[in-house]
Amino acid sequence: MAHLARWSTAVVFTLATRWLPRLPVWDRLTLAIRAVGSTDGTAPPAAWNDVTALLWQADQLQKALVRRVVDDADPYVDVSELRRPGLHLAATMKEAGNLLRQQYLQDDPRRAEVDTMVLPEHEGEGPARLTLAQLRAARDLGQVHVMTADMARRAAAVEAASGSDTVRWSVRWDPSGRFDAEPVPDGDGDRPGVRGWVAHPSIVADELGRWSARPRAAEVGWRGAPPSPSTRLCTFTSAAMPRVTEEQAAAAFMARRDVIAEIVAEIDSLRRSFQQDRLREEVAARADRLQAEEPQLPDLFAPSDSWACTRAVEWVRTRAVVHTPDEVWGRFDRDDPEQAGRWIPDRTAELLAVGYADVPAYLTRHFGAHSESGAVQLLRIPGPAGPLYTVSAGSRRAHLCRVLGLPWMFSVTTMLSLPRRIETTAVTPTEHGPEGARETAALWRGLLARGLVRGELIPRYSDWVVEFRIEYALAPWLLLPADRATAYNQRYELLHPGALADAGIPDAALRSPEAWRSWLTAAIATPAGVGDRDVP
Repeated sequence: MAHLARWSTAVVFTLATRWLPRLPVWDRLTLAIRAVGSTDGTAPPAAWNDVTALLWQADQLQKALVRRVVDDADPYVDVSELRRPGLHLAATMKEAGNLLRQQYLQDDPRRAEVDTMVLPEHEGEGPARLTLAQLRAARDLGQVHVMTADMARRAAAVEAASGSDTVRWSVRWDPSGRFDAEPVPDGDGDRPGVRGWVAHPSIVADELGRWSARPRAAEVGWRGAPPSPSTRLCTFTSAAMPRVTEEQAAAAFMARRDVIAEIVAEIDSLRRSFQQDRLREEVAARADRLQAEEPQLPDLFAPSDSWACTRAVEWVRTRAVVHTPDEVWGRFDRDDPEQAGRWIPDRTAELLAVGYADVPAYLTRHFGAHSESGAVQLLRIPGPAGPLYTVSAGSRRAHLCRVLGLPWMFSVTTMLSLPRRIETTAVTPTEHGPEGARETAALWRGLLARGLVRGELIPRYSDWVVEFRIEYALAPWLLLPADRATAYNQRYELLHPGALADAGIPDAALRSPEAWRSWLTAAIATPAGVGDRDVP
């Protein structure tokens, strides 16, 4: 009977706080309060999951109660002193439920190394009765252990895949997780200075290794005091966001005078080829040709971890920009059609009218990191012979450079951090359903068997929800379904001929999604240690 009473209370709680949104708030609160009163004298919950559910529901009830009290009492009394502690209590109830759930589920093999806690020693029989502070400390230390173990496996996997050819960086660390990194000269002149934030110092080398033209292992030397041992991960805040100063941007801009000379030469060529009275028609023709020859690629998966953010200012090869928010070259469907149709021709006429000596100043004004319109911002996608880029801000200027064929573009670039863990459902379109997710898992097994990625596949709740714990990937787009992976592969082959073949991908596998799927799922001897973890 006690269990039945608790079950009925949970049902009423849920109805009162979530499932009856059309019922007046006051009535919902009354219903929930009556449910609480009806359990007086009953035995307390015996199972941890009952307590967890009760805490989550109490969070909903407490928040609803605070909102109701504030709305009704505010005309008569200042309730600001009630709002903050009331909402704090609700948040604490929710956190307590989450910590309790994590404590009891951490030994589930499907969740191992995801929600690890380093719990204090427990003496006696029965469940450990820990304070929230103890549970928080155990969770924080567990997260540090998981992160350092992940990064150690990644470092070994990257070294095994790329060899002993390491790049060196000089890094200044701040306890907030922010850092400044400068490349140590070693013949790889394409590495920019990097500003970043990471949740733990062990992540720094993994992130910096992808800022080379070809991702490889990185060796970090600390300038000043090295990071101190930590019992918790750094917390990302707006203040921790890595920022590029105007001086740093100006230095990076003027450091590549050879690039500026290439742009000036291309602008001079455009002046000779364009007819001023047909400028709009010629721009439209260029955009149509670009769309036919190099249409924009689909977007990549959204980052699933908020444990690293690194960025730099650099000159990028314009042709490597493969995706923008405006997905047809030369068209800006988000704006007024007439205005959008004039923007590139108007900017082209303006650019062609700039004198030779004034081109650097013009580029600084329109493309500099602190320009009038703000910086063009790109997401950097590492590849085996050089990166690709997608636009996150400054779409019009990116279209202008691509349509006109300018060889270089100055931008603020943010690195796409390789996810530590990703599920088949995160990259498979919803409309493809379970079968699509199963196919994604099969493709991942093929990538593992051929050494193009390294890590571990772990079935979660079914044969189609599979988690990939990634240690190394030749390129992140290889993790996508066959149609999108093929689109990226074909473009990469166009920009870097032979790079994928050098990595072990035959030309025949690049021809179509069917060819890619067939090659990856063909029988092959599976190397030791590759495959799914055996999860009961």
